Parts: sequence; structure tokens; C-alpha cells
Amino acid sequence: MLRRAQAALAAFALFAASSLAAASAAGEIAPPSAFEAKTATPPMWRVTDKDSTVYLLGTFHILPAGLDWRPDYVNAAIERADSIWFEAEVDTPGAKQKTTQILMTEGFNKKGDTLTGLLGDKDAALLRKVAGEVGLPMSAIDSMRPWYAFLAISVQFIVSRGFDPDSGVETVLMREARDMRKSLHFFETVEQQLGLFTSLPPETEKRLLTATLEEWDQQTADLGKLYAAWRTGDADAIDALMNQPMRADAPKVFNILVTDRNERWADEIAKDMRSGAGVSLVAVGAGHLVGANSVPALLAAKGFKVERYGADSAPQ
Repeated sequence: MLRRAQAALAAFALFAASSLAAASAAGEIAPPSAFEAKTATPPMWRVTDKDSTVYLLGTFHILPAGLDWRPDYVNAAIERADSIWFEAEVDTPGAKQKTTQILMTEGFNKKGDTLTGLLGDKDAALLRKVAGEVGLPMSAIDSMRPWYAFLAISVQFIVSRGFDPDSGVETVLMREARDMRKSLHFFETVEQQLGLFTSLPPETEKRLLTATLEEWDQQTADLGKLYAAWRTGDADAIDALMNQPMRADAPKVFNILVTDRNERWADEIAKDMRSGAGVSLVAVGAGHLVGANSVPALLAAKGFKVERYGADSAPQ
């Protein structure tokens, strides 16, 4: 069951996409037909009170190059928004430098320790197999802590299926928002996002990697299902694929990566709306916007009007 949450865990790690993009040149694999669609209708919600509107856009952090994820309703929300909220600021030189610093100081084993030594013979053999398939050298992987190896392998796998870190929703939208001189806001820092992984208990961190290795042959199918659900705006399917397995099989990890963050973000959005914020757009991973205790559900519980917003909804 836990392996079904691997794509979700990798998707939650927005920072990993830009940090590990340099590895993407190796081991490229032709993308399967499931990823060849040219257009997407991402899931969105509209939250309103008497004097403010917030559009919630569920994102996919890494996307196939050339995918058109900007139907009219998405463009209308972006155009109307005076301010845009993202999970974290990851595109500035300072943010990239901080990411590299943390990865270098927190992402590697102590001198003399190896990842293969930590895993044992069976999982070490799987690690060698998987690293070879995605084109990552074992000399680099073997020095990593399990959480960093998990991210490196997961992101490189997604890239190897034809996805491009420079084409992700946040990457494109953040660059465009700066050019349009929108007011930008961020729920978290790079340190806080990376801290979600660096602070994992050792056994949880190890299991994160071994579950991925043990069910590696299912990765393409799982990614294809999740991508199709996002591309068609299917909120129920996104919840079933991203949240439900992790909620059931790793509730502590789910609370750290999803529930606790949703609560903090909903509080910030509510505070902003109650101050008469005008029109804003929130662009965060789609897993945060679906299911029980999602950001839309939490905002509805606070008394705001929350409704799906999409291709059949006229801008208001």
C-alpha cells in the first residue's frame, strides 16, 4: 500500500525538482502514451466572502514540456489576481544557494557510512538496479541519506518519463508573475520544506526509500494514473491516489506533509481574506486541495463560500 503514496511524496517535494534538474540529462526514456496528451484542465476552486476572492489552483510540480495547462478559466483567474501565493520561493539565487547548502550538509551520510550498508543486501541490490535504470551513478547515490536518495531517484524517474522541471506550473507561473509585477507571497521557506524530510525519524526515512525500491515496477503506472487525474481535474481520483494510501498507511507522515500544512495555509488565507484582500490566486500541490481536511474544506468550515471553479464557470 505505501508504494502508492510514493508519487505523492515526490510531488510534495517542490524544491527537489529544481535542485536535482541537473541530473536529468542521463538515462532518458521515451515517454509512454499516457503522458502524450497536449492539454490539461487542472482542478480549481473559488473561495469568496463579501469583499474578497481567492482562486485555488491545484498544481503538478513537474510537467511534460509543451503541455498547455492554461485553459481560459485558469488564465482568467491569473489575470484577475492582484497577488499570488506559492508554497515556497525556490527560484531566486538565494533560495537555490540555501537549497544546495542544506542538501550538502543534511543530505549525506557520515564519512565512512554508505547507503548500501544501511539497506542490507536485498535492498542494496534493488538500489543498484533502480539507479542504473534512471541513469544515476551509484558513487553519488551511495553517499546519500535515504531521504535524499528517495528524492533523487523519484525526481530523476519523473524526468526520465519526459517531464521537465522547467515546465512545472509553479516554475512557469512564478516567472510570469514576477514579469507581471504581481504581489508574491509564500507559505513556507526552503528550510521549512526541506526540514519536512531532514527531520524524519531514521526508520521512517529508510522505509520511504525501501518502499519505493520494492515496488519500482509499478512506478510508471502510478505516475500515469496520478498525472491523468490531475490533467482532467478529477479531485476524487487525486485524493484516492495521493492522499488515501498515505493517510491509511503512514498517518504520521501524512499529518506532517499534508494535514498540518493545510491547516497553517488555510489560517493564512482566512486572515488575508478577512482583511479585505481583494483577488488572490493560491497555487499549491493538488494533493493539498482534495479530500477531507483539504484547504478548501478547511476554508468552508471557517464560513467562506467555497465552490469548484473551472471550464464551465464564468469569471466573477
